Amino acid sequence: MINDKSLHTLEFDKILTQLTRHTSFAAGAELARELQPTSDLEEARTWQRETAEARAMLQVNSPLNLAGARDVREVAINAQRGVIIEAAVLLDIRYTLRRASALKKTLAKQKLEYPLLSEITEEIEECRDVQQSIDSAIDDNAQVKDSASPKLAIIRRDLKIAFDRLQSKMNRIATSRTNELYLQEPMVTMRNGRYVVPLKADYKGKIPGIVQIEEHT
Repeated sequence: MINDKSLHTLEFDKILTQLTRHTSFAAGAELARELQPTSDLEEARTWQRETAEARAMLQVNSPLNLAGARDVREVAINAQRGVIIEAAVLLDIRYTLRRASALKKTLAKQKLEYPLLSEITEEIEECRDVQQSIDSAIDDNAQVKDSASPKLAIIRRDLKIAFDRLQSKMNRIATSRTNELYLQEPMVTMRNGRYVVPLKADYKGKIPGIVQIEEHT
């Protein structure tokens, strides 16, 4: 093990800082900062071969990278504690797992060219069930799908039916010939979260409902 004084003399911390700038997400940066040199010759040679494989990939402009992956470790830990995960964060988890799956699959096909890197990616857990569950529940806009659960599908269906009925009733009120005399315009608008029709001041109470007076400044 190399002592701290030698590492300080070699400005090893500055080397790690430079390396960290080339990482693509927080977890990778953390791993880069925690790197330590080894005094084991065989281990050092293995690391050099891994580095050589990575350099070879860069030289052929390989598309393999972790760009777009997110550090979801804390979120995963919180989920085990029962903390609710927001839909947008679930998309981050799905995308990170997908990137890992793509990396593992591609390097498996290139095992002869990059045997050491391929061996590393064999340890990746793709969590396909998690990916599928997120995909079936959340769309690409981070909106919860109706298919997320049977109960949610029923609730949203009932809400849509109720909304359509409300819209139809309001439109009938606004376009009714009986109410034509009482309204400023045959239209339905929303004020303070309520659907309203523009009633003429002189006809207050002619149409059943709550009268909302709009103040002008």
